[in-house]
Amino acid sequence: MKILVTGGAGFIGSHLIDKLLQSDNKVVCIDDLSLGNLENLKFAKKNSSFEFIEKNLNDTEALSKTFEKYDFDFVYHMAANSDISKGATQTKIDLESTFLTTFNILDQMKKFDVKNIFFPSSSAVYGNSKNKIFEETKKEPLSFYGSAKLSSEAYLSAFSYLYEINVWILRLANVIGPRTTHGIIFDFIKKLKKDKKELTVLGDGNQKKPYIHVEDLIDCIFFIIKNSNKRFNEFNISSKDCMKVKTIAEETVKYFGENTKITY
Repeated sequence: MKILVTGGAGFIGSHLIDKLLQSDNKVVCIDDLSLGNLENLKFAKKNSSFEFIEKNLNDTEALSKTFEKYDFDFVYHMAANSDISKGATQTKIDLESTFLTTFNILDQMKKFDVKNIFFPSSSAVYGNSKNKIFEETKKEPLSFYGSAKLSSEAYLSAFSYLYEINVWILRLANVIGPRTTHGIIFDFIKKLKKDKKELTVLGDGNQKKPYIHVEDLIDCIFFIIKNSNKRFNEFNISSKDCMKVKTIAEETVKYFGENTKITY
């Protein structure tokens, strides 16, 4: 197939591209490199079936030319602002980098009759569970990131209904693994590079979070696309267990620290 991967130079997107190329697909990656890194594509760039385009998805003229040139069969729309905290101070970043990029992709899919799209959403669309099980019908995001993802889901639903586009949405838990650019392990290691004597942890360390490895996630994506056949498909993806922040801090110090004191 001829496949477009947006945000493919990022953490999850680059792993996805590696797997897609193993199945003899023609893959085009669009990334503006605001968060992604070309180093993540070093294996993909060796493959003659891969092409990289450095563009912003809000450049609709360039995006339209790309769709016209390649006649895509499938879109994996991975591009988004993944720095959730930045949205609190830069209030337009999630609107522009997450929601509008989704709209622009859908608009081009309608224009060029592309019928399949995968979209990674987030548990952030639900807001705060307050230690209760999430109700799938109750979505109250507390961040602009979650709001932009939820708005994107709504537009994916409308485009799917109006223009017969097949949609797969996965709401993800915390994803870890090689090439990560953010998250608790990344932050802890970054702190230890600056100061190996002390690691400061927000909270008391008893917070629990579920994690999924990026390779398991990629397998999950392909499994769900292969085995679900509705026009609009949505799933919540997570592990069954959780890990305390305290445990992660202790393991990180064990491997990257030097008699480091952990301060909560």
